[in-house]
Amino acid sequence: MHTVHAYHYSLGARLRVTGEDASDFLQSQFSQDLRNFETGQCTYGLWLDVKGKVIADSWVLCEDVESFWIFSEHCSANVLQEKLERHIIADDVYIVVCSSAPACSVIGVDAAGLLEISPKPGTFVRGQDCIIFCGRRSLEPSYEIVFEDLNALNTFEEHLQTSGGVLPAKDSWMQQQRIAAAIPLVPQEIGTTDLPGEGGFIEDAVSLTKGCYLGQEVIARMHNLGKARRALYRVQGSGKAPDCPHVLRTEAGKVVGELRTAFNLQYGWQGVAIMKLLHLQTCTPISTKLGAVEIISPLRDTTDASK
Repeated sequence: MHTVHAYHYSLGARLRVTGEDASDFLQSQFSQDLRNFETGQCTYGLWLDVKGKVIADSWVLCEDVESFWIFSEHCSANVLQEKLERHIIADDVYIVVCSSAPACSVIGVDAAGLLEISPKPGTFVRGQDCIIFCGRRSLEPSYEIVFEDLNALNTFEEHLQTSGGVLPAKDSWMQQQRIAAAIPLVPQEIGTTDLPGEGGFIEDAVSLTKGCYLGQEVIARMHNLGKARRALYRVQGSGKAPDCPHVLRTEAGKVVGELRTAFNLQYGWQGVAIMKLLHLQTCTPISTKLGAVEIISPLRDTTDASK
């Protein structure tokens, strides 16, 4: 058996959306296409403002045509609730913020063997006191398990301990896996000042065919122009990781980007920065107060905003 890693976390947002108009309302707000969304389906996407900037990300899970779950690991429940309720006019839609739920991600080629039942991509299943769906954390298969309570989590942890071959995942390992799989963090790396195309999200978190939704006109315009002015890049440096966000400058003091996340490795640090693409053509050295910053490669391809 190959080693499986287990990563424990708590959801930042867990919302229940219900009502006769719930499906149509979410379709008008979410970046992914929810038409013909059936019971047991789920998808990852973004919540945008009218200018197309990224407010939050989440998974949307369909329990039935009038009942949906919204799960987000890093985004605030209050931010999502406020964003959604602001756009309810005469819709029969009810939004309830539920208490944060314990969760676990299992990552590895043999991860599915640890689950009582494993879902297919784009679907979720209900296990004993939990919901399971395919994650997006690594180049290897991963599954997200959201538990009803701590008792359910503890039961699963006992199962992991008796299974063997399961290692707890350190945060630095998780960050390395995520960056290798080119997965940006919302809102840490792409947030309220940024467009989805700058994070390369068009390929897997935004629909270009679903029609009208909040921020859609900006997304379509950027797609048709085929370019972004900024993009996320893998970067690294020596010494201790800087606190983030951290402005990146040339030796002459010109601002050329911002370090959004950074984590320590055995030797030096690695992270993700949003960079002005015009600067990258000059190859001018950049730095932080803690030393030089080396640009490794784009996190994702944004030469065309649809990629």
